[in-house]
Formats: sequence, C-alpha cells, structure tokens
Amino acid sequence: MQNHPIIKLIKESNYLPQIPKAFGETLNMLLEPSEFDMNECIEKISSLPRLEAILIQVLNYGTKLNREILTLKDAVLYLGAKNVRTIAIMFITRLLLSNKDGRTKIFNNRAYWKHCIGTSIAGHMIAVETGLCDKDKMFTYGLIHDIGVTVLDICLPEHLDKIFSLQLKGLHQVAAEKIVLSGLTHMEIGMWLCDEWGLPEEIKDIVKYHHTPFINSNTNNEIRILHLADAISTNYYERLLGNNKNFIYLDKTMELLNLSKEFVDDIARRLPKEVDKVDRIVSFDL
Repeated sequence: MQNHPIIKLIKESNYLPQIPKAFGETLNMLLEPSEFDMNECIEKISSLPRLEAILIQVLNYGTKLNREILTLKDAVLYLGAKNVRTIAIMFITRLLLSNKDGRTKIFNNRAYWKHCIGTSIAGHMIAVETGLCDKDKMFTYGLIHDIGVTVLDICLPEHLDKIFSLQLKGLHQVAAEKIVLSGLTHMEIGMWLCDEWGLPEEIKDIVKYHHTPFINSNTNNEIRILHLADAISTNYYERLLGNNKNFIYLDKTMELLNLSKEFVDDIARRLPKEVDKVDRIVSFDL
C-alpha cells in the first residue's frame, strides 16, 4: 500500500495533517470509558492544542454554564468520555476539510459533510431501535467512515473531481474510484490513514467494510448498521445534489438487524431536518 502511486501522491502533496500517535491512543481510551484514565487522557489531548481549544470552545459557546471553562481538565470533566470522543472524531474529520468548500471545483464538499452527519444520525437511530450496539459509537463512526474521501478532497482534489464527474454520468462511486485511482478506493485510502494515525482497529474495520458488510464472515452488527445508515444517507446526499438516483437498501441487512422497511423509510423522512439541526451545532471553526 505504501508504494502505491496514489498513496505516494497523497504524501507528496504536503496537505495531509500530521497527527501524533497520541491521538489514536486517546481514541482507544475513549472507546472504552470503563478504562478511562482522566489524567492520561488529558496529557495525550494536550499534544493537540487545536483539539484542546475546541473542547473548551464547545462548552463556553455551546452550553450555558455558570462559569467560563478555562482548562482542558475542566472541559473533559464536564463533557465526559463519550462527548470528548465524538468531538475528537469531528475534529479529525473536519481537519481534512481545508475550508468550507474544500479544494475541489466540482465535488460538493459541504453536501458531503452533511452526508457524513446523516450517516451518523441514521446509525444512531438504528442502534437505538435495535439495541445491538452503542448508539454513541455509531454516531462517531458515521462521521469518520468516509475519511478516505476527505483525504482526496484535501490532498488530490483533481482526482476527486474526476471521480465525481464519472459519478454524475451514472458510474458507481467505487467503480469510478478504481478507474481514477489506479485500482484504489476511498475505503483503502481510509484504511491506510487509520494505520498512519494509529486509529483504533474498530474504526479501521468500519472504514474498510462499510460498503461490503458481507464480504467478511466476521462482520459485526456495527458494520451492518453503518452500511445501512450510509445507504439511507446516500439517498439524502443525492437529493442535496439534485439527483433522483436511489440506493437500494439490502433486504438481507434489514433482515439481520430485524428492521422493517417502514422504520427505514421513517429515518429517511426525518433525516434532512435532523442533519440541519446537528450541522448547526458541530460546524465549529478549526
């Protein structure tokens, strides 16, 4: 993977943020709140000053407290492990978006960010309905599942525009990626980045299998839920772009999750309003 020409271009672009391994170690801690070590977590987060500033900013501007939050320790205490985890994933995902419009000329960066939020919300709703996994983790996974696309947006915008142009002509996203990226897909690029940044294995599995939940016999419910959530949000994304294409939900996925089509359709109906609500909250400046 390291020697693939596209990976080399990404590294040579000098646009990819350098993230210390401590970030991945922090996420591993936050994914298991029962093993949460406050002081160790604070020490690791402090190696990312921008994340530290955002955690404090969220509390001072997003909530009504009787005093101003000035320190990272105060912020982590008020937010708790799950909220810190979610904000950290938002941070890492938005870090790859150079500005509100991205660096591409055709690809709609803002609409795609809303697709990621939509996947998070749909995943959260499905997790609540099924009780099969942690609903807060599913929200987190939705934000980062397409990290390979955001890498292309910041590092190789011309390539992403070519992929998007092929999609507008009716080609499936993965097929278009393989043509433009010499056989690679955004899943493989995302997996490579997970390794580079030392992100947790469970996040890497979501990135790897969210389009192919049945390719691996060990696929878990989290991947199945994220796959369905991604499909629901993809239809929402297509509407944002003014397209009438529909992603067909796999009956097998709904059957394994014991979900009705009526429930899935209800998520799709509610999604635009819910995305707009969350987008206003999480669109902090980086």
